[in-house]
Amino acid sequence: MRTIHRHSLVLAAFALFAFAANAVAQEKSPALLNALEVRQLIGRTDPADQARLSAHFAALADSYAAEAKRHASMAQDVVGNPSRNLATGLSAHCKRLAELNTQSANTVRELAVHHRMLAAGVPSVAPADSAGFQAGAGAPAPNQQELAKLAETARTPADHRALEAYFLALAERHTKDVADHTAFARAYRGLPRGDATAQAVHCDRLVTLSREAAKEATAAAAMHKEMAGAGR
Repeated sequence: MRTIHRHSLVLAAFALFAFAANAVAQEKSPALLNALEVRQLIGRTDPADQARLSAHFAALADSYAAEAKRHASMAQDVVGNPSRNLATGLSAHCKRLAELNTQSANTVRELAVHHRMLAAGVPSVAPADSAGFQAGAGAPAPNQQELAKLAETARTPADHRALEAYFLALAERHTKDVADHTAFARAYRGLPRGDATAQAVHCDRLVTLSREAAKEATAAAAMHKEMAGAGR
């Protein structure tokens, strides 16, 4: 019974985290840019572009602050669970997440002020530890339509460098997927389960697809790197 209860609590915890993540997604502000748009606008100096970045970072700061509040609440909610050891560990985890979210919110809010000053023509220095956010961290990934539009309208070297960075990150992610699916395939082949072979074959297929995706993303990154160098 103790094992069943422990598993139930873990599943409940994951459900809470999933709920929190979905809530953040549902509350997405229209001011939020996708990660590729952030990279593009960071390379521009037009006041209107700086104003868009300021609005984006302000909205992102609000999202981090809301997530910090949720994690702080979760840290309190799990304290009274009968499974004291697991509840204590989960509470500490939630508290740490709340701290990290708060730190991110503070940094990004300073970044919003920084870009608001640049939009007004006032010299400003970006806050410390903000490089990741200016590279698109925390921003949603572009969907297929947004990516196609951005690729079609890319004109400046900065636009192509942003696309190069995006495709390099995508290639890295697919390369990691290759390693993960390879490990899963190996693990399935070591199991006595009747469906293990079929699962291993499925993982092999994912390895092939991920390897092809990484290759295409790398080629796209190289193309945009060349176009950025050509000044097109």
